[in-house]
Amino acid sequence: MVILFTGIETLDNVLKQELDKEKISSRIAFYEDYPVQEEKCDMVILSPHVDIKLPFKDYLFALRQRDRRVILLLGNETSEHLGYALALGIYDIIFDPVTLDKIMNRVKNPAKFSDVQGLYLGLKGKVSFSGEEIIKPDEKPVAKAEIKTEIKPEIKPVIESKKEPEIVKNVIEIDINKQNMAIDQIEGMMKLLGYKLKEKKDVNGALLELEQVLIEEIV
Repeated sequence: MVILFTGIETLDNVLKQELDKEKISSRIAFYEDYPVQEEKCDMVILSPHVDIKLPFKDYLFALRQRDRRVILLLGNETSEHLGYALALGIYDIIFDPVTLDKIMNRVKNPAKFSDVQGLYLGLKGKVSFSGEEIIKPDEKPVAKAEIKTEIKPEIKPVIESKKEPEIVKNVIEIDINKQNMAIDQIEGMMKLLGYKLKEKKDVNGALLELEQVLIEEIV
């Protein structure tokens, strides 16, 4: 089921009508914990315009913890949220001008890494890749490449919210399988950066290890 949570009422309504025409199950969310808690949800169409209590990057982390596929509507490639989205494996990113056709195309056709590789090259900050051949658009393979990213060492599990304590409780109480999947994702990021993950039992510990690596790379 697709949950619509763009923070733009008109857009949510138009998307709902279009998804209904395509016989794709969907619902409009009116509060932040619904896309996280709804077990039938497997996809969320989201934008930073939503009114939520958590930092947006933490909300993205919460959705990915629950294995939600996120279609993210961003203004442009300089958005402060782009680096976090890419770090969390969110590749379905749509920039302005956002159109109904673009969104429906992403609903039906998930983006691949090759679709967003250019975004890494255009970000700020430096992340080095070595040991693998990187093929840039219209370029020959190279043995080593340095690409840019805006990823900052601040991605952490959802923090405590005074007004919505239940969302924090429900997000943190993930089962072992969910934790293992989260650790696998972090381990993949570490390998991408050329490091080996040492802490493989605890999500928070793995995140701290990734945070330290990012600090070293950016500094």
